[in-house]
Amino acid sequence: MPGPASTRSPRDVFEDMLHLILERRFDAYADLFTDDAVFELPFAPPGVPRRIEGREEIRAFLRAGTERVATAARRWDFRSVVVHETTDPEVIVTEFSVHGEVTATGRPYQFSNLQVMTVRDGEIAALRDYWNPLDRPELAALTGRD
Repeated sequence: MPGPASTRSPRDVFEDMLHLILERRFDAYADLFTDDAVFELPFAPPGVPRRIEGREEIRAFLRAGTERVATAARRWDFRSVVVHETTDPEVIVTEFSVHGEVTATGRPYQFSNLQVMTVRDGEIAALRDYWNPLDRPELAALTGRD
């Protein structure tokens, strides 16, 4: 990862995050968060927390989801990535689509995502992830529901 944490912009951190997710390096993804970070999933389905506080709780959440993700999606990539700078130099809004293949059926899937990310001193202090897995019934395994 490039340079010391204090020189990494929100865009740099976001790009690192995407690469780590593609490489399925979820522990390293958790390392991008501050000790007291907040990760919010406003549209989380039942059984999935809407708010996770602290790097280690975020790490535990990501670890718990790793097997579900590997079971549900054989591969994925990010497309149509747009990063919107804001008047606050610590905050970006990102839009992207996730494309992949459902492991059980081999059928392609796609969904849109929007995130609001706050980065302080090169680490994610807050992340609001507006992804709704219920929009894609074939991805029910991602939520741990059948």
